[in-house]
Amino acid sequence: MPLSLREDQLTFFKTVFDLSYHLNYLDTCNSLIPLKGLDVLEVGGCLPASLVIDHIHCRSWIAVESPSYDIELGKANQFHRTEVPLSKSSHSPSSHSHYYCSIESLDESHNDKYDLIFSIACFEHIARLPLALSRMFHCLKPGGMLFTMHSPIWSAYDGHHLPLSIPERFNKMQSKNLYIFPPWGHLLQSRAETYDDISSRFDSAFAEEVIYSAYNSNHINRYFSEDYKAFFDSSDFIVKLFQPTFNKCPSPTVQAMLESRYTPYKQFSNNGILAVLERPRIGN
Repeated sequence: MPLSLREDQLTFFKTVFDLSYHLNYLDTCNSLIPLKGLDVLEVGGCLPASLVIDHIHCRSWIAVESPSYDIELGKANQFHRTEVPLSKSSHSPSSHSHYYCSIESLDESHNDKYDLIFSIACFEHIARLPLALSRMFHCLKPGGMLFTMHSPIWSAYDGHHLPLSIPERFNKMQSKNLYIFPPWGHLLQSRAETYDDISSRFDSAFAEEVIYSAYNSNHINRYFSEDYKAFFDSSDFIVKLFQPTFNKCPSPTVQAMLESRYTPYKQFSNNGILAVLERPRIGN
């Protein structure tokens, strides 16, 4: 990996900090925008100082996480991690800080302060995305970059993004019942159809949980792929890269059904989006 992590270091960060996809996404970002020496604002997470300060040598790493997401999932205040240094740490407390708030409410003391905004697995959870983009724009220095990789988005085959698994009381059921939604089922079924389907294969109590989580809770924003592109294009940013990721194409029949139901949307293949946006330099 260009991040130059040894096998024991990879194991350390994956096990101690429960970092799985985070390291690959950080590596992708670093390959596009070298992180060394940068002042970074992380939106939607908090990578450990022993990784981003001690190993990658970012100048500073400030993180914001919205309380609404944790509260919605019943995990409020569980995000805090005890820092376990990879080696003797040389960073100062001011170089690595963590704010428990939404990016939209970050105060003006953060304006024009960051070289990079790094955000992974977060944008699909931001309800007021245009407002969030505006706030991120002002947090960056002129010429600063925004890097985001996020999935699954609502238009993807698994865009329901359920924070649920099948309860243990159903574990002995026949395997044909052991799925919640078929691919794109959250888009092709109405709420009533979903409720009837889950009730018939499991029970009404589980069906109620699925209905709430998939269609009504605020843990996801339910934006389609084209919505993200439109929001990025209409922002003050320059869109340097917009790349659909993790493609899984619907069959022609399913594609036609989706297009018919969700006019004018047509892009249902990509599970996520990789984007790089730039705040223009002064005078550009």
